[in-house]
Amino acid sequence: MCGFNSRHAVTMHVLSEIVQELSSKERQEIMSRLANYHIPLQILQLVAEECNCSEVVADRRETYGRTKAPTLIAGLNDKSLIQLRQIFLDCEDSLSNFRFAVFFSSKFAPFLFKFVMAKKVRGKSNLEYTPDICVYSRSTEELVAVGIQNNDTEKRASDAASLRKFLAAIDDIAAAHQSVRSAYYASSYGYDCDPLRFETKAQKASANGKAEIKFLEFRDGVYSSPRPILHRF
Repeated sequence: MCGFNSRHAVTMHVLSEIVQELSSKERQEIMSRLANYHIPLQILQLVAEECNCSEVVADRRETYGRTKAPTLIAGLNDKSLIQLRQIFLDCEDSLSNFRFAVFFSSKFAPFLFKFVMAKKVRGKSNLEYTPDICVYSRSTEELVAVGIQNNDTEKRASDAASLRKFLAAIDDIAAAHQSVRSAYYASSYGYDCDPLRFETKAQKASANGKAEIKFLEFRDGVYSSPRPILHRF
């Protein structure tokens, strides 16, 4: 269930073929609701590029991690607004990479760090992985953080095998990229094991130079610590 895939590119290609016109009222409603979200410029640029209106956000740069998002969003075409609605308002799982990137923007200022989706990363073992999100320093171009999601197509909760696979991948990646300092695993479908036990074990090992590990659960529209597992007796 560990999400090492590049389905994002396929999904975006399919969505880019959608042709739908919005009424003025529908556009205003979507823009009004999106105004409550801090959407990094990088995300707007990716969506705009996929929807053939990249000129709206071209040649702009993040300024201390903030942009005049409402102004930029107002200039996007209908297709872009539909995708933004699907990402942030409808919370469609197929586009969860985008909201995961926004979570990362709260940890890594976009004007200092670049977010790259579904990029292959080679570990010390020479195996290749495709994390959902890779965070790179803009100044050094070094990999500093990795984000992986539970992308299970049957929407099953993350199990112990998935978390072990994630931790093994992070160990391998961090061994090859000494600059990695954080790694996040997120599940939209909950956990059927105790991720905090894995997190505690990983943190104890972090003193040996490993990346900080955090497990998250996406529920009720936000990322938060997983709910405790209640053991039955």
